[in-house]
Amino acid sequence: MKAYIEILRPVNCIMAAFAVGIGIQISGATLYFSRILLIVPLAFIVAFLICGFGNVINDYFDYEIDRVNRPSRPIPGGKISLENAHIYAIVLIISGNILAIPLGEAAIAMAVFNSIMLYLYAWRIKNRGGLLKNITVSYLVASPFIYGGIVSGKPESTLVLAALAGLANISREIVKDIEDIRGDSKYAKTLPSKIGIRKSSFVAAIFLISAVAISPIPYITGLLGIYYIPAVVLTDLIFLSAVFELPGFREGYAKKIQKKIKIGMLFGLVAFLLGSFH
Repeated sequence: MKAYIEILRPVNCIMAAFAVGIGIQISGATLYFSRILLIVPLAFIVAFLICGFGNVINDYFDYEIDRVNRPSRPIPGGKISLENAHIYAIVLIISGNILAIPLGEAAIAMAVFNSIMLYLYAWRIKNRGGLLKNITVSYLVASPFIYGGIVSGKPESTLVLAALAGLANISREIVKDIEDIRGDSKYAKTLPSKIGIRKSSFVAAIFLISAVAISPIPYITGLLGIYYIPAVVLTDLIFLSAVFELPGFREGYAKKIQKKIKIGMLFGLVAFLLGSFH
């Protein structure tokens, strides 16, 4: 049972559900009490299950790569068979999309679209590689904010936040590809395997700087309140410290930097949440 929880990457799934909640909160929509009791928890569960599906199907298709890069993961480690992982992924995707039905047509459509994109990413897009791979997965990471806006009926209010999360995550995905270049170079055409580590580091830095550059917009436009400022300043400082480390390659630096970006993204979530309380 432990392996089936591990392969979900529950922390990532909880973050996706949390992002949906932030999207709902930031939209400023007034929801009826009955809707809060039913719809909001359902939206959280849908995000968790579909994110979990993406992680499981990704590991299913990544079996050969993970034997090199991450041999301790549940499938290459022999804790879950390929067949059982596939069945598990199917159960997750069906459950997630069925539970999206009460959330409305737009929410159903986005749940189905994201499910298809997660499958295509794991099956084809990732192996074809390049920047498209990083952009696709970063859209999927940022989309829970929009999903929260859709659930509350105001998706347009969450677009800037989704852009911020997406830009930061593109950078993190590129750094992760640098970290995994030894295994990926044999099975997948990632950006680092195409243009090299140093050039990829600069591309990652550009996306991270772009996220920092647009981070004041939610406050300037009045979308988020004053409490957003201290948390986003901390987020930006973490991102900028990663930017300064990116060009200087040294052994083992990629893992450290991608974790630093992830920590920055966590503080970014906190900034979004705090800023929603005007």
